[in-house]
Amino acid sequence: MMTTTFAAAALSFFALAPAYAQNAPAGATDEAVDAAEDAAEDAAAQVGEIAAVVVVGADAGPMAPQLTEFDLLQNKPADYPPTSWINGEEGTAYYELAVDADGSVTGCTIIESTGHERLDAKTCEIAMERGAFFPATDSEGSPIAGTHRDFQVWNRREPQFPGSATIHVRFTTTAQGAITDCDVVEVSGEIGDAMRDTMEREPCPGMSRLTRPPYRDEDGNPVAKRVDLMIVVQTEDVAE
Repeated sequence: MMTTTFAAAALSFFALAPAYAQNAPAGATDEAVDAAEDAAEDAAAQVGEIAAVVVVGADAGPMAPQLTEFDLLQNKPADYPPTSWINGEEGTAYYELAVDADGSVTGCTIIESTGHERLDAKTCEIAMERGAFFPATDSEGSPIAGTHRDFQVWNRREPQFPGSATIHVRFTTTAQGAITDCDVVEVSGEIGDAMRDTMEREPCPGMSRLTRPPYRDEDGNPVAKRVDLMIVVQTEDVAE
């Protein structure tokens, strides 16, 4: 377990170090940027060495249970308990699974609660129903019972348009591909919080980009256009 954790940490640093190098403050020295890049290369080398140890350990030696697919235990939006969703319950559950020598999950224990009984219960229900593991192994590589610790994040999300809605905007696309003269005609109906946030930041699509592909005339020359964009959403219940 120590080896796997260190590998993940090294990989995370490998991913972040180039971003640091590219986004270093204007006053940063070239030496600081070079150091970040060197550290990223060192991390990559360590990840390769550690990964090799993990692979060998899977064939011969002690190993904790390993998921057959990394996202098997991840909840899906439709998994949210209805009452929890209505009440706005959210949180993170930390739990431990008992895994048999054949890789099947035989028990689930909540180590740290979300603070909501329904979410904790659903966490274990998902783990018990969907969990599938390569079993733990002893020092000789023989399958044995083991434990797996994990966590489940419950974040309440809703559709962009929970019900009927209308979004109507007008804007101009210049011959240079810039968006100007944005006019919000109507935003009404049932619109999700994420979509409303998007509309507040960028009411007319493409405003956040310096340029976008311009319209062209029949001769291929870029031309300005006034665009009238309307999105009308109608929802209705259907039998499944």
